[in-house]
Amino acid sequence: MANNEYTLSHQDVVKAVIIHQNIHEGFWTLNINFNVAATHGPRVPDPGLAVTIKGIGIKRVSSADPLAIDAALVNPPVPEHVEGAVHAAHIAADANGAHKGGMQFCRDVYRNVAVQSAVRARTKPG
Repeated sequence: MANNEYTLSHQDVVKAVIIHQNIHEGFWTLNINFNVAATHGPRVPDPGLAVTIKGIGIKRVSSADPLAIDAALVNPPVPEHVEGAVHAAHIAADANGAHKGGMQFCRDVYRNVAVQSAVRARTKPG
């Protein structure tokens, strides 16, 4: 059953914004902007004060702030994908004997060499 209310701590809100905005570095804390206005309504004899939330976000702070959240820990950067790195890792694992079928490694290498040799083969001028 779905809940009708979700309550988050200020740290959870900061973590969610860090992840949503894809921030990977710096120390951040919750920032709430209020709008305050003094009013006097026609039905209320005493003056009143209206306080509304103008915006909620995060701001960068120093690491000394006790409420600071480290973005590098919450949302570490993902290593960039290097083209061919996965293929090279498979070849290295196969060469180290990590491949389950040793003969399959030999067949794969043979096919790779045979295909490259056929592509690079020069024909004799006739």
